[in-house]
Amino acid sequence: MDPGTVLLVVLLAIVAMAGGVFITLAILLSRGIHTVARASKPGVDKLRRQALKVRAQTGAGPGRELASLRVRLLEALEATERSLGVAMDSRQHTGNLPEILKTLQHAGSVVERQLAVAAKDPDPAIQKVYAQTLGVQVEQISATATGVRTALARTAQPMADTDIGALARRLEIEAKMLDNWSATYTQLGKD
Repeated sequence: MDPGTVLLVVLLAIVAMAGGVFITLAILLSRGIHTVARASKPGVDKLRRQALKVRAQTGAGPGRELASLRVRLLEALEATERSLGVAMDSRQHTGNLPEILKTLQHAGSVVERQLAVAAKDPDPAIQKVYAQTLGVQVEQISATATGVRTALARTAQPMADTDIGALARRLEIEAKMLDNWSATYTQLGKD
């Protein structure tokens, strides 16, 4: 081979290796950034929620009302999700409540996005209209979320007194049967 061909092959090999290293680094870097972003998402969400609570307490005018509506909506949905999760983990009968909660969460996310858009509107008069309109929807969603938690609480009622009385009578019968059994076998052993 002539020196020009050898140089071309060496340069192509170097370019191919550099390209492979670049692609590998790009993949590793993007996965690393994605992992870091996923790991930091709960912290970022918590900070956003705290900032929203501060705006709801210290803000002024319709902006404060919008922030308050968002906080109320998010807290109602989260409380209901936690309650349903605990009920399901403890194998409590939940019926169709998971599907109802899923629909409720979807409606809540739509209203929450609308509240976020309303908060960014520069005109306080428009923000007030948003707050009045969306406030009704937030109240409906919050009331329904409370209804789901109430339904869960009703299905978790303790046993009635009659159930405990029946259990006590059954226990007495079992105890008498064991006493009789013990006396019978004790007598058989003496014979």
